[in-house]
Order: sequence, then structure tokens, then C-alpha cells
Amino acid sequence: MMKTSITAIVARRQRRPVTDRERSAKKANIGIIALTRHGVGLALQIQAKLPGSTCYVPSRHQFALAMGARGFNRLAEVFADLWGDCRALVCIMATGIVVRLVAPLLRHKSQDPAVVVLDERGQFAISLVSGHLGGANRLAHEVAAITGGQAVITTASDVQGRPALDLLAQRLGMAVENTALLARAARGLLEEERIWVFDPERRLMPYLAEASGVRWLSREELDRGDLAPDRLGIWVSELQPPSSAKCLLLRPRNLVVGVGCNRGTKAEEILGLIQEAFSDLRLALPAIRNLASIDLKEDEPGLVEAAHTLQRPVQFYSRDQLESMNVPNPSATVQSHIGVASVCEAAALLSAGGQGRARLVAGKRKTANATVAVARVD
Repeated sequence: MMKTSITAIVARRQRRPVTDRERSAKKANIGIIALTRHGVGLALQIQAKLPGSTCYVPSRHQFALAMGARGFNRLAEVFADLWGDCRALVCIMATGIVVRLVAPLLRHKSQDPAVVVLDERGQFAISLVSGHLGGANRLAHEVAAITGGQAVITTASDVQGRPALDLLAQRLGMAVENTALLARAARGLLEEERIWVFDPERRLMPYLAEASGVRWLSREELDRGDLAPDRLGIWVSELQPPSSAKCLLLRPRNLVVGVGCNRGTKAEEILGLIQEAFSDLRLALPAIRNLASIDLKEDEPGLVEAAHTLQRPVQFYSRDQLESMNVPNPSATVQSHIGVASVCEAAALLSAGGQGRARLVAGKRKTANATVAVARVD
């Protein structure tokens, strides 16, 4: 079973450009690209009713430029530029043209922008790329509603009226750790294979309750070893599955890592301590919702870099806020230096919901310069 490590996260970040969907908040615009005069007219109509959209047209269409459209001279060049800058593209042109333009740019459905292709009369809005995660299916319906046309959706789950696992994970705020198994698990549900699901908090139950062939595995059955290693499963937990399990890993983001550190502590030391704690407790790094610390550390480079590597935010708290938390391992040394008895445990508990609403799953661990604790959001 593949597990995500700090090293894997760092390597993945080094391979990715800034167009990763993890940073999609920076790509809030929709590019509408049209070629012919009729297509440009339709593009302007859609732009007027589609918030956050901008038209891109050949520079010869002066009437459109006067109405705020942006001109281009070479379609391939503007398409490649918009691929990195936009979260979605609406292409008013032949599907074949778009396929040829898209092909060399495709990377992964978790990163590619949504692409919708539309004919010049607005009759058909075809969801072409990133139907689920990118939102092309939803955008196709929006565009069709504007033009009075029909959305063309070909994803199997939508056609059969079944829930899509990638969309469910997105809706429920879960991370898909091993995306390579996503299509296989989705196919298994669509074809009503015998699939087991370990989901102790029943997050998927409202959506898969009527799915044929699904066996909901309890903790007791898991402890007894009632897991068929040759059968595909879906694992919904922050805990690691048995090593023999072949399953899609859906990670609820329900863990908060509290961090305390000395000035000048390197990110590697903080990340190494987090990795050690998660490995010892068989916890999954993608289940981290955020880091937490004292506000004195807001500008601590090592902590900021560690959060950036994990692609998670950091919440900071004042001394008074941290002092209000009861913790199992208060420190007189920390108290004397910064005025509170705990940073990592108190910050983790406070961020995860506060006293009585969160619990520590890993008490304070430390190295020479850093401390970490892990709380679960219940």
C-alpha cells in the first residue's frame, strides 16, 4: 500500500508548476475563446452572464475588442497561456480543434482546468476535460442555461445517476491519497462489484447506501481480519489500512498538528518530527487539516516553510488563548520563556475545536529545537 511521506510531498511539489489545482484560488477566471464572427458574438453574450469570465478573440474582430474582449494573433499561443492562468476554458469552435490544442497540455485531472466546447449556435455545451474535479460538467450546464442549449455530459457516473467518488471526496473535504485507484474504484461501484468500505464515521453512507455489492466493514470485523485482500476496497480514515489491503484511500482532513519551536529551527527538523509522529501512530499526512502555533511564530521561516511543504495553512493563537487550554504535558521551561505552559498541545487542541470538543491523539514529542502534538477534530 502506497503511503505519502514528507519526501514524497517535497518531490511532488518540485515536479509541479504553479498551475496545480491546490492553488486554484489564484486562477479564478474563466477564459472564453472564439474564432469566427458568429462565435465571437456568442462569446460576448456568455461573458455578460457568466461572472469572472473574459473573452479572447482574434485581433481582427475590432467590434469585440471595443466591447472589452482581448485580442490574440495565434490560437495555439493564447490557448497555452490561458491553460496556466484560467481555472476553466469555454471554447466556441470545433471539438477537433480543441482536442489538438489540449493534448500536449494535459497533465492530471486534479490539475487541468475545466474545458467546455460549444458550437457557434450554442446548441451543445460539451464537457471535455476535468468534468468532475475541474467542474466542467457544472460549467457545461451553466453555459447551456445561458445559450438555451443542452449540456453534453459523458462521465459514466452522471449518465447512470451514480455518485462520483472524486466529487464526493471534494464535497466532504477529503483528500484522495492514491488517485491512481480512483478510476478503478469508481468503475467497481458502477459495475456493482463486491467492494468493501471501511468508513467508521459513515461519511459515505448517505451517498452509497443503495449501491449494490458494497459491504460496510466494521472495526470489529477489521480487528478479526475479515478483510479479503483480493477484493477492492475504499478506506475512509486518517489511519493507515492493513498493508495487505488494496483500496482507495480517502483521507478526512481531521488532524491538527500543533508546533512549537525555537528561533531559527529548520523546516527539516519540524517536518521530520511530524513524519516520525505520524509513522509511529500509523496516521496519514494527507489527513492534516492545518498546523497551529503561538502568534510569536508567525514570521518563523522554518515553520512557514514546513506548512508550505505540507500545503496546509497555519493558525496562530495568542498567549491568553493558549493559556486557557488544559494540557497533559505542561512545561515550566516554556512558561518561563514565553509565558505559557504549552504551545504544541494547547495550539493543537484549540485549533481542533477547543476543550471538550477535540482530543489529542499524539501528546507532545520533541527534538532539540521543536515540539509537535496532534489533535483530532471530533
